[in-house]
Amino acid sequence: MVEQEIERKIEDFRSLGIPKYIPREGRLQLVDNMVSTVIGARRVGKSFRVLQAADEMIRLQVIKSIDQVCLMDFDNPVLSNMKAPDLPLIQNTFLKLNPEFELNTPLLFILDEIHNVPGWEEYVIDLSRNPNWKVIVTGSSSKLLKYDIATELRGKAISSTVYPLSFVEFLKFREFRYKTSSTKGQAEARRMFDEYLKWGAYPAIANLEEYTKEALLREYFDTMILKDIIQRYDVSKPQQCIHLYNYLLSNISKAHTLQSAFKYLKQSGFSTSRDAVRGYINWAKDSWLLFVVPIYSNSLKEQERNYRKIYAIDWALANKNSLIWDGSYSRALENIVFIHIYSRWHRIHYYLTRKKRQEVDFIAVDSNGHPVMALQVCLDISQEDTVKRELEAIVTTSKYFGIKENFIVTYNQEKEFHEQGISVKAIPAWKWMLSACYI
Repeated sequence: MVEQEIERKIEDFRSLGIPKYIPREGRLQLVDNMVSTVIGARRVGKSFRVLQAADEMIRLQVIKSIDQVCLMDFDNPVLSNMKAPDLPLIQNTFLKLNPEFELNTPLLFILDEIHNVPGWEEYVIDLSRNPNWKVIVTGSSSKLLKYDIATELRGKAISSTVYPLSFVEFLKFREFRYKTSSTKGQAEARRMFDEYLKWGAYPAIANLEEYTKEALLREYFDTMILKDIIQRYDVSKPQQCIHLYNYLLSNISKAHTLQSAFKYLKQSGFSTSRDAVRGYINWAKDSWLLFVVPIYSNSLKEQERNYRKIYAIDWALANKNSLIWDGSYSRALENIVFIHIYSRWHRIHYYLTRKKRQEVDFIAVDSNGHPVMALQVCLDISQEDTVKRELEAIVTTSKYFGIKENFIVTYNQEKEFHEQGISVKAIPAWKWMLSACYI
C-alpha cells in the first residue's frame, strides 16, 4: 500500500506540474552533500517556496525537467505512518519508475513534513551522500533550525526559514504597480498597509474575499493547535492548552511571565502546574505559533529575572483568535515590526534603561552580540507626552550602547528628532518596510 501511494504521488506531481506561484524573497540554502531544511509555520508558503526553488533549478538546467523531481508529502495518512526502515522505498520506487536514471543523474528530492516519521534523520543524510542528488526537507517544527537540530543532522544540514509575507511580498501578491515616490502611489501603499495590518500576512489571505478571511484565520489556528501541538506532543489536557494559547494571543506585544500564565489558568479553574505551562509555551514556540522575546543582557540570570514579551507568527491570527481584543491595532503594529526585523536579524531583544527602567521595544543585535539598532513602535506620536516618553528611552539606550540606527515606527507620521547628539527617525511602518535598507 505504501509503495502504491508513493507511485501515485510521483505520477500526480508530474501530471499537475509546478503550480503558478508568485516569487518569494530570499534564497534557499542549497549546499552539495548537505540536507537543506526549509522551516516555518504552517501555511506560510514553504511548499510553494521549495517548488519555486525546483522551478529555478529547471530553468538553470541544474536538473533537466520536472521528471527529475521527487516530491513526497508526509502530511498524508499513509506516508505519515511509515517507519524509518521503510523510507528507502521512496528513491527505490522513484528509480524503478525511471529506469533511465542512473546514480549520477541529477535529482531533487523534496520531503515535506518528513519529521512526522520517527528516525527520519539517518535516511535523509544517506540520501544526500550522493553528490548528484539534492535533498530538501520542509517542516513546521523549529527543531529543524541549525541551532536546535537533531544531533544526527549536526554539520550535515543547513536551514532556511520561510515567514509570512513581508509587506513587499504582500504588495506583489496584490499586484501593486504604483511608484511610492508619487502622491497616488503613497496613498495606495497606505491603503494596502491598512489591509495588511487588519488581515495579516498569510499568502492565502492576501487575495481572498473579506467575508471568508476571519473563518480561515480561525481554521489555521485550530489546525496548528491540533496537528502541530496536540497530536505532535500527545497533549493530555488539550482544553487547558488551547485556553492558554487564546489568552497568550490576547496579550501579544505585552509583558509575560511564566507565573502570570500559570496564575491565569488556575484562576480559570484548570488544575495545572508551572512545568505544564512551561511545556505548553515551549510547544507553541517550537510550532512557530508564538515567539518569546527576552530582555537584552549579558547575564542569563537577569534575563530569567525579567519578564518576556510575547509575539505571534501573524498579528491577524492573534487578533481573530484572542479571548479579548479591543479593536485597536497598536499591538498588531508592534507585532508586524517584530516579525519584520526578526526575519532579518534573529537576535532581537527588548531593553530596560538602567536608571528609570524605561522600555525600548526592540534592540537588534549583531553576530558579535553588540546592539546595532534601537526601535520604538508607536501608533500615534501627536501627543507631546508620548513623544517625550518614547524619545527619552531610545536616546538613553542609544547613548549607552553607541547605536547609530534609531527609529520610532509609527502608523503614518514622519519626523526627525535630534536629542543629546542622537538622531532618531520617526517613520511610517509602510515606508520603513519598503525602504531599501530593510527589504
